[in-house]
Amino acid sequence: MIFNDKFIFVHIGKTGGMSCSRYLLENLDRPVYNCHKAARDQLRAPKLRHAIPMEGIGRHCTLIEAMDFIHRFNGKRLIDFERVVLVIRHPYSLEYSYFRHMQKPKILDKNRSHPFFAKLATLDFKTFIAKSNYHRRDHPQEKFFLVNNQIPDIVQLVRFEDLSTMFPRAVAPFTLQGQELPFPTANRTEYTSSIEEHLTEEVKELIYQKHKYMFDSGFYLR
Repeated sequence: MIFNDKFIFVHIGKTGGMSCSRYLLENLDRPVYNCHKAARDQLRAPKLRHAIPMEGIGRHCTLIEAMDFIHRFNGKRLIDFERVVLVIRHPYSLEYSYFRHMQKPKILDKNRSHPFFAKLATLDFKTFIAKSNYHRRDHPQEKFFLVNNQIPDIVQLVRFEDLSTMFPRAVAPFTLQGQELPFPTANRTEYTSSIEEHLTEEVKELIYQKHKYMFDSGFYLR
């Protein structure tokens, strides 16, 4: 989670959040607060932002968790901010990105001592969908932005598919220059095989059942 006095960014896993974070930390109006459990370990330019560890919570906190943290930090509530931005992604490519992420050598090495995660890397895509839960366990995309089962009025959802154009527009009013700026690309995974060859009707149905809210609410088509 990254925020300043008017703006909050909540990072849903596998939605380009590293690029978004880099963009915000360089361009948001100051002061900028970078908050997750390892924030202080990952600073690159300390003069540009404040790093605040969030005890027990990684990069992917929910909006509810973010607001609880901010309220304890400075007393502010959601109504005190002008915009909250999250990036959402089509469940098909979201699942495939997570699938391929678990096969990366550095992730395999990291998970070597965790039998469940090590096993995920050996599964075919269909079985992976059924067994893997979510990138943050028990947290489908909607859990990151719903408050009392509603999307707050100040929440803006940017599609991953339009990230490089729509994210700068969503953030522009809160940047130092107050304008759209070039959007960086970081942590991009290159796949050796395309997702299409994995999307059988059975796989699509499994993904639908796992991500029903995103489809049934009209964010994405099956």
